[in-house]
Amino acid sequence: MPSSAQAANVAWAYNAATGATFIKAVGGVVQSDLTAQSAVSGGAFSRAASNSTVGGKVGQLLTVGAAETKTIADYDATTGTKLTSWARTAGVSLLGGLIKVDAIETKSETLAKPDGTVTHTGNSSLLGIKIIGVDLPVTIPKNFSVTVPGVAIVSLNYDMSGTDANGAIALNWAIAVQLLKPQGDFNVGTTILVNPVNQSLLKAEPSGGAVLGGFAFGTKIAANVGSDIKVVSDPTAQIGVPFSSSGGKTLRNTTATLAVPGLLNTGAITSTSTSTKNGKDAEITTSNELVGLNVLGGLIKADAIKVTAHGKRVGSTWTGDMSMTLVNLVIAGQTIPINVSPNTTINIANLGKVEINRQVTNKNLRSNQIHAIRITLDTAKAGLPVGAVIEIGSAATIIY
Repeated sequence: MPSSAQAANVAWAYNAATGATFIKAVGGVVQSDLTAQSAVSGGAFSRAASNSTVGGKVGQLLTVGAAETKTIADYDATTGTKLTSWARTAGVSLLGGLIKVDAIETKSETLAKPDGTVTHTGNSSLLGIKIIGVDLPVTIPKNFSVTVPGVAIVSLNYDMSGTDANGAIALNWAIAVQLLKPQGDFNVGTTILVNPVNQSLLKAEPSGGAVLGGFAFGTKIAANVGSDIKVVSDPTAQIGVPFSSSGGKTLRNTTATLAVPGLLNTGAITSTSTSTKNGKDAEITTSNELVGLNVLGGLIKADAIKVTAHGKRVGSTWTGDMSMTLVNLVIAGQTIPINVSPNTTINIANLGKVEINRQVTNKNLRSNQIHAIRITLDTAKAGLPVGAVIEIGSAATIIY
């Protein structure tokens, strides 16, 4: 082993995601991926993301109130890379009220140092937790578990971390429930997580390798009034591209439905990300697909929309392409062709500017981005002020 004075500093690549809830059913019959997801990925730079939701319900399995998450990566050449995940979820009810919690807060921190060592802390506080038929301690210790006979196995305040020669991982959740008997359409083995956190750090190539990035999401709404953000619907079914690639695996995030009363409704939204890397060579494909789109009370409708962004780097040469497919897109009564040209703009009276198949390419940054629909309001609508922006169906790639 070389002495510490001789050892080279370790470069770290990171990938972290934080959510409010996650449901995985055996056999994939029903799956609700991370809600209120915030995620970051990168290397020798800092990043931050946040997300929120007003609430949600999945049958008799789960009901939650307002939820908020934050995921932060702080990079410092001297101290290292620090990942911080934070989630707060209120009004949690599981299995038809069998488990209830007034409010849950989870925080997880992992620090990867230049000398190759890693430290981690994580904890969840559960305010007012009650499980019918189970006596619980006043303060829930780490990795505490109970069984509700014949109903479910319950894990509370879970915290796990580990390292190996390649890197480090950390997992946290406030509550995990695994069914021991069916609940409606959900089979035995269905797993429900509240405040799930997933952090990973990999020892990266010190220099010369490609740095990957990009994302895909279904919908996003931003409305600014002066210097204040008054209305925000954060990206739905968002997925990111890991800094060091997904190793050819397809990452996926799905939201079953979305409803913003009077403003936006959709059916299933699915985003995917697939990437590979070999030194400077890399390839990324991101996509988003959504069905049953209805915007502003039917002013904009579509049966289905899909966008795909693709980028590839071989040595110093980058190429990229984007595509969009539509099924029955109608805007203000006007049917939009299936093969609508990139960067088509329609100005709709009493609505604003509608951009369709909006494509942006930056060869210097080796990046591209596509939006199926981007609406900029010139009239106040459904509680949104003039200037509000609604984005639908987005995908992007970038290879540094």
